[in-house]
Amino acid sequence: MHKIIAGLLPLLFVACKKENPVKKEEVKATDNTCNSSHFMKQILELDEMKAQAKFLDSLTKGKSGIAFLVDSTKVNNVWNYSLSAGYNGPDRFETYHIFHASGDQCNSLNIDEPVSGETLSIEEWRKRKNEPVQTESYLAKSLYSLPVESLPQVDVKWIETDFIIDGSEQYSCGNPMFRYFPLARYKNMDLILVPMDCGDFDYRYSLLTVLNNKIVGELYVEGLWYDPGKDDKIEEFSSYEISKTGKVTVTTEQKLDGNLQKTTRTYSQIMDDGSIKTLNK
Repeated sequence: MHKIIAGLLPLLFVACKKENPVKKEEVKATDNTCNSSHFMKQILELDEMKAQAKFLDSLTKGKSGIAFLVDSTKVNNVWNYSLSAGYNGPDRFETYHIFHASGDQCNSLNIDEPVSGETLSIEEWRKRKNEPVQTESYLAKSLYSLPVESLPQVDVKWIETDFIIDGSEQYSCGNPMFRYFPLARYKNMDLILVPMDCGDFDYRYSLLTVLNNKIVGELYVEGLWYDPGKDDKIEEFSSYEISKTGKVTVTTEQKLDGNLQKTTRTYSQIMDDGSIKTLNK
């Protein structure tokens, strides 16, 4: 034992004499690699963590902020870090997010997505977080792809279902079931036709947009109208076209005793939220 200690003394002496070269080597290593403290600072600079820290500060009256639990492993001379960021409460550590980083990639952070179980980049995680949640549709699969136009009446066969779609009761015309035709899909919504045959006319269809199993937009698009109280037979027949971009064109032909009098067109746009907005042109 004494021999070992003695043998170390000259080495220690030499190290003290050659401080400058050793310091240069340490600086070089620091430039190329990053430790857990570096990544903790990066995590705390994320907008999401700043908001969480503000909430914790309010919750604990300034007594607590974001805390970390760090695991590290060394692979091929590179330290890999798993950093759990959360609240170190009196009873347990409550994890908000789990981040992953590598010591040789100082500007790269990944994060666990708890629902899918994937590890994502911060950019991809934010993108997915901001995307609307896709809800499984209760409606039958759409039969057509856009663009689409008025179909022959014989091809429009109604499907009957319970009132599982929010708002469907007002489109039942007093029937005990909701009737619809699964026309097409536009972006993340269903486009369906419903018969509005509870008035003076048997042939009138409305286009409905259904988003997350809720009726959002409505537009009369097809059917026959006339004034039952007048002797002269003026009829208006409407038909529609829907483009790939969600633009709806409704063409109305006015006829007197079967002779065309005039043709008018109205234009609407199906918006991303499912509403249908009238266009000027």
